[in-house]
Amino acid sequence: MVSSFVTLYKMSYDTEHVRNAGDTPGMITGIPTFAELLENPSLASLYTSIRHSATATGPELVGSTTVSKKTVYDYLHKLEQAGLISKVDDDGGAAVYTAEEFKLTLTVRETEVTITPELIEVIAQKSEYPAIERVLDDYGIVTFALAYDLVKAHSKGDVTIRQIASLTDLSPGTAYDLVEELYSILDLGDGSTPTTYTPSDFDEDEGDLLGEFADK
Repeated sequence: MVSSFVTLYKMSYDTEHVRNAGDTPGMITGIPTFAELLENPSLASLYTSIRHSATATGPELVGSTTVSKKTVYDYLHKLEQAGLISKVDDDGGAAVYTAEEFKLTLTVRETEVTITPELIEVIAQKSEYPAIERVLDDYGIVTFALAYDLVKAHSKGDVTIRQIASLTDLSPGTAYDLVEELYSILDLGDGSTPTTYTPSDFDEDEGDLLGEFADK
């Protein structure tokens, strides 16, 4: 899975989009590590933990994760080398890290999808959500990122579940399950079950929806 993502990344990668966020953005340099971040929930979870804590040390992360101490420090080294975390202080000999914000934009079939820390946080939880894991494993990160954006549009009433399925090539059942799981994680809607669709939701103008969505 990592190798196929890296191939796509080389084809679609725009260096001007892959930067840390902020007033003085720096380049994200470790492409293999970035690819692993998208494929490895444990690595994604570690990055997310640092981001949520604002700062964190190795010993703190060892005590709060399920991976081994060696793995924690290997992950910290990878993330730092890639520019995804930075050392900001020293706490009694332990390096203090902060997570860097980032945005990665990919253009696929004239549709732009964006990888953000918020999406990484969802990926970190994929083993707990069957539909998310199925879409990531069977369709890949680009389809999942597009579906993620469409689910947020669905919560605003902009698209139907059938349209999400059509635009992502997912089955209507998988699209529904994905919407339900992402609603739960992202706390979308009013807590009720996501609205499904009727045949009238899928009209002849729907073929232009992908272009309209890409323009937003």
